[in-house]
Amino acid sequence: MSDVTLLVADIGGTHGRFGLLEGDGLRPGGVGIEEGDAHATFEDAVAAYLGKAGARPDRAVFAVAGPVDGGRARITNRPNWTIDAGSLRRRFGFAQVTLLNDFAAQALCLPHLEPDETRRIGGARPRAGVKAAVGPGTGLGVAALLPEGNGWRALAGEGGHVEFAAVTPREAAAFEVIRKARGRVSAEDVLSGPGLARLHDAFAAIDGETEPGLQPGEVVASAGSGGARAAATVDAFLDMLARFCGDVALTFGAWGGVHLCGGVAPRLLDRLDAARFRSCFEAKPPHGERLSAVATLVVLSPIAGLIGCAAAAQATDDPGSSRGSK
Repeated sequence: MSDVTLLVADIGGTHGRFGLLEGDGLRPGGVGIEEGDAHATFEDAVAAYLGKAGARPDRAVFAVAGPVDGGRARITNRPNWTIDAGSLRRRFGFAQVTLLNDFAAQALCLPHLEPDETRRIGGARPRAGVKAAVGPGTGLGVAALLPEGNGWRALAGEGGHVEFAAVTPREAAAFEVIRKARGRVSAEDVLSGPGLARLHDAFAAIDGETEPGLQPGEVVASAGSGGARAAATVDAFLDMLARFCGDVALTFGAWGGVHLCGGVAPRLLDRLDAARFRSCFEAKPPHGERLSAVATLVVLSPIAGLIGCAAAAQATDDPGSSRGSK
């Protein structure tokens, strides 16, 4: 990749984060954000960033919050944006365009993070072996990172859309409110930014109270300023997230560690009780003892997805089933 200017971008339902690299580094410069609502199409967002940066990169790797198939992708929470590798090549003159699922990129970044870019939850330390990335954001991303030869292979799917079960009676009542509104309760329906707000409203409904529809950030702010319902909602959210992370560890055999990625988890660190989180994570009989040795970490780097894109560009083989190149 030497002497090639590489455009990397991590594209979610709310905004896209872009950066540029030259040479063989993994950490981009010129990082900028383009808000999704400001652009009618994905290509318009790319053009806006490149115009501001004054750059004409030779290659591009885009991490997309949705499935990738045959060099085409659609963002799950922004369905009017179609991302087509061939169209991008023609419009911007890229020699190569690679598309991969955004959580494939999050997974690929994990071996390259510095110690101060993660924070452990509990005492278990990361080990060699399969790792997992889980991330509540606009949606809920899930991916695994598999050792392969001297490198890694990312495996991403749509794990955030699996059915999700309540454990406590209060959760069950809240889930019933959500089920009546949405037809089913997936993990993403509750374990995402919108899910946090949805839980807050559902808890209010089962208490027979009407709450103004708060945005996720407002729920977090209310919890931080002493709002009782918001605080209880955030605590319930973190309990459910811990349980889901334990499920992901069991599903992938991610004994190397489960990493919480994305923008939501770092904002909740002030309310995260490590002992409580670990208790929920490990409460998976008959596998509790094995899970007790599996590390849980929060990824703090805002450019983790861009690092993963750069790692994908450096890979000599396909980094995972989510990658598409045209």
